[in-house]
Amino acid sequence: MTEQNHPLSDDLTQLTLDDLEKRITQLTQRWYTAKRMNMGHSILYQLDLLLQGLEYEKMRRSQTPIENNPVVIDTDAEPKNK
Repeated sequence: MTEQNHPLSDDLTQLTLDDLEKRITQLTQRWYTAKRMNMGHSILYQLDLLLQGLEYEKMRRSQTPIENNPVVIDTDAEPKNK
């Protein structure tokens, strides 16, 4: 899947994860407000595209390769002393 960027969105790679979450929350609230106000489908569609870009960036960050992940989980059993 290629990177999805709405033409009016900022560079999402420069945002922190907290900023991404805040934008997703704000945009979701705006989407529901527009829906309640019976705004046109084109406005809802543009908000959907912006939300998809934010969600894609969030998903992309969560799928970092293991070699870049500093957390190591040891699943081997501890050796028993004889």
